[in-house]
Amino acid sequence: MKYNLIFSLIIILSSFSKLSYCQSDQLRVNTNESYIKYFGNHLLHSWEGTNNKVNGLAVLDTKNKSLQKLAILLYVRDFDSQNSGRDAHALEVLEALKYPEIKFYSESIEIENENLIINGIFDFHGKQIKKTFSASYKNQDSKWIIFGEFKLTPTDFNINLPSFLSIKMEDLLEIKYNIELDT
Repeated sequence: MKYNLIFSLIIILSSFSKLSYCQSDQLRVNTNESYIKYFGNHLLHSWEGTNNKVNGLAVLDTKNKSLQKLAILLYVRDFDSQNSGRDAHALEVLEALKYPEIKFYSESIEIENENLIINGIFDFHGKQIKKTFSASYKNQDSKWIIFGEFKLTPTDFNINLPSFLSIKMEDLLEIKYNIELDT
């Protein structure tokens, strides 16, 4: 299964706009050092869930020493909020059997004021949405660490918000991430 995932990500990256492969390298997400967290809110309480099984690839322009493309793949089932009941209900709400994956594909990555400006497409719950967000980064030898936060609106992805005591959760998720890429 892991090789199918890597093969799929390679195909996805190769389908991006034409790159000069003689001057580029592929970097893999280090799953031991990477994570994505979400923070949800309800009038009565807040919670968070973490996914420590981040998969992905990036294309590095070796001549300019800059990231050109990024592809990330997560499975909905891998988010853990430390509450099994909440996680089971989240799998129902997110229709994880029908839409098991969360994908992100960058269209462009630019360096601006010592930050990365990442433009791409989120593919989640059967819907694709373009999103631009800023990321901080560290570049050490052949390792890149990309980190930051952004917000997503669940109803933009046609997700019916769950409710507790007849009050729906807030229609905003804060996403924090730390992605380590290396050869």
